[in-house]
Amino acid sequence: MRVAITNPSTWPRVRRGVERFLNELAEFLAARGHEVTVISCKPGKTETRRERGFTTVCHRRMYHPALARAGFLEFHAFAGTALAALLNKRYDVVHCCTFTDAFAASMARRVTNVPYVFWVNGLPPRVRYIRTLTLRGAIFRRSIRYADEVVALSRYMHDDFADRFGRGGEVIPVPVDTVRFRLNAQRDLSRPIILCAAALDDERKGGTLLMRAFDRVKDSSPTAILQIACKLTPEKQAELMQHVSPKWREDVHLIGDGKLEDLPGVFGRAAVSVLPSLWEAFGMVILESMSTGTPVVGTRDGGIPELINNPRVGRVFDPGPTQTPQPTNLDGLVQALLEGIELSRSEDTSLACRAHAEQYSWSVVGPRFEAIYEEIIARRSGRKPQT
Repeated sequence: MRVAITNPSTWPRVRRGVERFLNELAEFLAARGHEVTVISCKPGKTETRRERGFTTVCHRRMYHPALARAGFLEFHAFAGTALAALLNKRYDVVHCCTFTDAFAASMARRVTNVPYVFWVNGLPPRVRYIRTLTLRGAIFRRSIRYADEVVALSRYMHDDFADRFGRGGEVIPVPVDTVRFRLNAQRDLSRPIILCAAALDDERKGGTLLMRAFDRVKDSSPTAILQIACKLTPEKQAELMQHVSPKWREDVHLIGDGKLEDLPGVFGRAAVSVLPSLWEAFGMVILESMSTGTPVVGTRDGGIPELINNPRVGRVFDPGPTQTPQPTNLDGLVQALLEGIELSRSEDTSLACRAHAEQYSWSVVGPRFEAIYEEIIARRSGRKPQT
């Protein structure tokens, strides 16, 4: 198959879960013998590169940051870029990662008859806390309703789609690279590391609550260390540190986002990792942590409880009232972190976490994407899909 994967940004210029996923998907499909092109954009002139068996085309970004003041975001401008690229070259199927390129694929399909999958990686927040241009969901709604197939990352997302649009779609979790994220049985539990790899510059990820909780955890586990593995501005670092007592601040390690090849070791050395966020559609870091044998603490919200669904692999806590864009249940997070540290001391925990993550490996989940592509191609062409 000739597969196009569309997204406004790609790795490594933007280091988020979506960009990681689309690169791994492209690599998986290429290894299976498919011709894969990632269509994206970036500042500066158009750039084409080929690596790991697939091609990435980063078109010149048609956007200026000043437009953000009116709520017009960078990924909104990608619709025109994606439409031009999909009309310029013929593919067998298009895998879209945002509603703007899904809308572009629906328009291109009128000319090319090429089907598209809308892989939805996030939901609108329950509390609006960022300025964004909105047409009351008209484009998102169209992208869902007219897609040849919709893929939701979790049952949480599926049910939301079913309620709002009458179409839940297929539920396919984000696969985890269990080869790269290997089991690590060696941890220094005398100085247990609490790891957070969430993007704490986003309020809903719970950075403020996490800092306050660490302050309390130190009363019961004074040797604990908090590692923050994400990119933060100096201003955001200072803001977060204000919530930690001066005597504990040297035990908060801001290690940045680092290199992709370093992440397995970062996860593997932790006693417990934590994702204290609201409205999380899935949470790749949960499975990457478990794949290395590290248990996870997360909120009982969004798609997180679907992954931390066994007390042998982690703990969930109620986020508290969700009228604000960030979790507030301090006692709940503190208790969950302390239990997570204790869980890491059990000899069975690492193997239980690894076994849980292996259910989501690329070898298990990846072929489901191929099956959907083949089905919608056959449906669009009027023939029976291959079995």
